[in-house]
Amino acid sequence: MKMVSLLSGDNVNIISIKTDDFTLNFMGSISNKKAEAIKANLNIPAFIKVISDEYLPSQIETKTLCTNGELERNSGYNMFPCFFEDGIYQIWLEKNTESNIEIYHISSDIRKKITTIGKNLIGAFSFSGEIGYSTFKVKKRGRIVLELTIEVFPTKMDYRKDYFEIMNDVNDEIASLAFEFLGKTYHSSGLSDVKHQTAAEFVSILKIIFNILERALIRIEKNPKHIMLNSDVVNKFEKAKRPSRNSLNYLRKHPQVLAKSSRGFITINEDKYIPTQVLENKKITTIDIFENRYVKYILKSIIKRLSTIKNILQINNRADNEYYTLICDLKKKLEFHLNSFFKNIGELTGRKSMSLVFQMAPGYKQVYYNYMLLKKGLTLSEDIYNITPKKLWKLYEIWCYMKLHNILKDMGYEVENYGIIRATDNGLSLSLIQDKEASMTYSNNEGKKIELWYNKSYSKLPTVSQRPDTVLCLKSSDNDERIYIFDAKYRLCVEGNVIGPMEDDINVMHRYRDAIVEEMGETMQFKYKTFGAYVMFPYSDESKFYHHKYYKSIESVNIGAFPMLPGSTNLIRKHLEKILCLSTIEAKQERVAADEFDDYAKFKLENVMVVNVKDEEHLKAYVKNKFYHIPASRLSNVRLGVAYLAFYESKKSFSEGSSGINFYGKIKEVKRYKRYMCTDIPVKRGNEEEEYLRFELEELIEINNIKPVEYGTQLITYTTLYLLKNAGNIHELKLKDRDEIELYKLLKKISKEKGVKLLRKTDSYVLDGKVIEMLGHGEVRVDGRIVEAMELEGEWL
Repeated sequence: MKMVSLLSGDNVNIISIKTDDFTLNFMGSISNKKAEAIKANLNIPAFIKVISDEYLPSQIETKTLCTNGELERNSGYNMFPCFFEDGIYQIWLEKNTESNIEIYHISSDIRKKITTIGKNLIGAFSFSGEIGYSTFKVKKRGRIVLELTIEVFPTKMDYRKDYFEIMNDVNDEIASLAFEFLGKTYHSSGLSDVKHQTAAEFVSILKIIFNILERALIRIEKNPKHIMLNSDVVNKFEKAKRPSRNSLNYLRKHPQVLAKSSRGFITINEDKYIPTQVLENKKITTIDIFENRYVKYILKSIIKRLSTIKNILQINNRADNEYYTLICDLKKKLEFHLNSFFKNIGELTGRKSMSLVFQMAPGYKQVYYNYMLLKKGLTLSEDIYNITPKKLWKLYEIWCYMKLHNILKDMGYEVENYGIIRATDNGLSLSLIQDKEASMTYSNNEGKKIELWYNKSYSKLPTVSQRPDTVLCLKSSDNDERIYIFDAKYRLCVEGNVIGPMEDDINVMHRYRDAIVEEMGETMQFKYKTFGAYVMFPYSDESKFYHHKYYKSIESVNIGAFPMLPGSTNLIRKHLEKILCLSTIEAKQERVAADEFDDYAKFKLENVMVVNVKDEEHLKAYVKNKFYHIPASRLSNVRLGVAYLAFYESKKSFSEGSSGINFYGKIKEVKRYKRYMCTDIPVKRGNEEEEYLRFELEELIEINNIKPVEYGTQLITYTTLYLLKNAGNIHELKLKDRDEIELYKLLKKISKEKGVKLLRKTDSYVLDGKVIEMLGHGEVRVDGRIVEAMELEGEWL
């Protein structure tokens, strides 16, 4: 059927089916604002099928909508796409008989909307986000007399492209996770049948994985694993190139092969003999090895199970259905492999655990993987492979989670804990399908740990509980964490030519940030835990959305949205890369300030004195006895307002891994004394009478290591408590405001990408020999030339 655009309009006849007993009509709008906005599912054939055991084809007149807006007879299986997931449709059945007629649909919501008025059945309904084939059954006196199957299209994604790619992505990603989980969990265990596995589950899984399994078998047969063996074969003496050491034993047992000869080198009773035959050592290649025997064992196990199921069907007289035919077909194909390539392979005996070949080698890896899914993963049949296409919003939510997982893996984060998959007696259960709270834990080669939560519940909050779809949690060694919320919303807002998320969904992101808080010690005050909150919505044009206000709002208030469909994940990928590379202090500066004092306390209130520690011996004494002292000649008095003291361990005096700042403490008391009065550290001869300042500390608190840079800190320097607790390196202890943090982030990025050194001075930075001074209001001075800060990257291109 050649597809062209339909006329627009509301409540037109879409389908009419007429029989002797009734006329069934469907009416509704043939235009969909959202589908038209994304230009999807408008000009493709839709499926329609009418079947009946009650009426002959000639007794059924089926009409569907055509291009001129009129109904025309349709005896095929295609019609124009008129049914959409969020459309409102009317159904009307007019009876021509006194018999009881009713309409049945699997959805109880649709059934409830259909009522009887006189002799007619009338109702208005929506498919409520369900897509794919939808069947209406007409019953006469309780018996089905006609079935109408139509195709319902999504309005927020391309049905032929995005939907099927999402289905494949979800299946592939979760199956890959299951394989990784099984590989780590079961690789050293024996193989055994799962007792509660049903025949239907077994065949369902085998049907889905069979093509992959057979391709893997063919690959093994073309490139089998093999080994070289030393073998002794009988050969003529003059032709033997490498006589075997076992030839002497052979000659003792076969003296008839010895012949008298003057050239003989074997003497028996003073006669000389020469052998006519000896054992020759030859290397032969064999494929009869453990790995190939294991594959044969797998084949025989599957065939045995299929034979059992086949026999049960025969006994119960059910050998005339498609299910039986499928089993016979699969069994025949597997037997072909067993009786050809694997015919001369020996039987598997002894251990049945996985070798490294089944983790690494092409073909063998896929066979083992699919066999483990078949043996252990039958709840995966329900959870992964049979994900219903009906609830598309749920499928989209799962896909978004798995896509974030995939991006994290691409960024070098390895899974430590597969929290969304759990082993049960019957197989594996998948938390994503069951709406349970679960998480995956990751780490990278730098030791960074993150968690990706699904359906995380925040219940112990001052107001109401919150349960966002996906939560990315960045963990630090001192149990501090940064939370970013990603909420999948299968909804679109279309306003003219502007497509974006629903405003209500953006408001939910604000609610999450305000509601998810944690208590600050015993002060009964609370702080925000959420650093950013974003809506993920189904839209593919990333370049167009780049200019949308809800994308630009991410940069200003860290709340906004990302378009997410197959092939359209670049924006969210870049953002994930950004937030995972941010230091704590860079991340915190992006949060909205509570008021002016908030920034003053962070950058101006220098109440921490950073002091140099001489060596390991002095550090141990300071930590053990909770103090620090310094000659009064170097520090005559304590600056007003200083309440804390932090220890700097130089790269020169301490090992590379521990140098930097690791400890700080609150000052309890400052006093003066003569050096000889300190018994905690031995005094050097000659300076017993030197005057010192001694700082008594309440306690020493260990913090995340603040790394040193190219140069050390001064003998005494000052910073704020906020910067001390959040800095990642010494540079960050002297940041003056949010503008400088933005500049520092940019310079650090340039330094990394271009491979040039970054140094910080009192009021400027030095990058690759160029002096950069901050002027404020987004301007900097580069070697005396004033430019916009955002133009700096071009200086090194």
